[in-house]
Amino acid sequence: MKITIIGCGLIGGSMALALKRRQPGYSIACLDLPERIPAIREAGVADQVGTLEDLSGHVPQSALVVIGTPVQSVLGIIERLRPFLCADTIVTDVGSTKNKIMREAQKLLPPGVHFIGGHPMAGSERSGVEAADPLLFSDRVYALCPYPDTPPDALISLMSLVENLLAVPITLDPEEHDRIMAMVSHLPQLISVALMQAARAGDAEHAMLDKLAGRGFLDMTRLAASDYGMWKGVLATNQEAIRQAVNRFNQSLSTLNGGMSEGDTALAWEQAGRHRRKMVPESLNRPRKHDLRSMVDRYDKQILSALGHRIDIVRKIGKIKMNQATPVVDPDRERRMMVEREEWGKSLGLPQDLVLELFAVIMKHSSRIQAEKR
Repeated sequence: MKITIIGCGLIGGSMALALKRRQPGYSIACLDLPERIPAIREAGVADQVGTLEDLSGHVPQSALVVIGTPVQSVLGIIERLRPFLCADTIVTDVGSTKNKIMREAQKLLPPGVHFIGGHPMAGSERSGVEAADPLLFSDRVYALCPYPDTPPDALISLMSLVENLLAVPITLDPEEHDRIMAMVSHLPQLISVALMQAARAGDAEHAMLDKLAGRGFLDMTRLAASDYGMWKGVLATNQEAIRQAVNRFNQSLSTLNGGMSEGDTALAWEQAGRHRRKMVPESLNRPRKHDLRSMVDRYDKQILSALGHRIDIVRKIGKIKMNQATPVVDPDRERRMMVEREEWGKSLGLPQDLVLELFAVIMKHSSRIQAEKR
């Protein structure tokens, strides 16, 4: 299996390194800007290294293409990939916003290529392949955003790859993802930068910030050291959700700062503390069975949709039989159908009794529906 990663920074590089160590049979190619190639080679994260000019030499052979570039460049990369993508290739990204990308991505891809939005809930204030860590994704949630018509096999393949990273895959609607990320990722980043700026302004006269800042302040402002280049696209592609999150935070902060009684402040403090203490790592991981059950629901809808179409055709056949005064039930045809469907089921590895019982019920009700018109 060949995987091509475009954009080999912290996330792309960590993914390549993790897969290289845990799946040595995989072939990993990393493509990036020319000036980044020496660092990628030195980091030793990939089997092949190249630039975007080498897409034709890697993408056609790849079962999976991961776009690890900043959010604002993802759609442009997809356009460049288009001529080289083969049917059944899975394309995914790692960006922190999904809604805007997923509105456009499917339109840009050739038929038979499957885009599934991705976002690993992992990161660092450090950036670049030099900071690559094969354990970066360990026990971290990895959000996947499939389309309603994404083939289940494609989603399962990507979920399996995420598990190879030791991450926990969950599926989310793109809009839901962006609303949640605005609160738990994008707002904390803004708060961290704002707190650092406020502290700098307040310390302008004394210049004692570096000496007096404790662990709490350092923890709260860790994200302020993040690269703005990575955040520029995030802020631009999730503006409305971030605005709402900022408004909620401002309201909450204003209320705590003298906007409620001492008793209400103590209660809010206790509620926040109780909820935060529950957020231990094991409580954050949603079992994979949730996502597999979602796929079962999707299959059941497809079964019912197909059954509905079948009933429509049965009714039309019934009208023809009535006009021709022919019997509703044709025992010879039913026997032939059962033998044929038994063979179909066998080729799919389905239990014989399941297939026979299922179609016995379907044929029984089909005959009843046709007879009702007489």
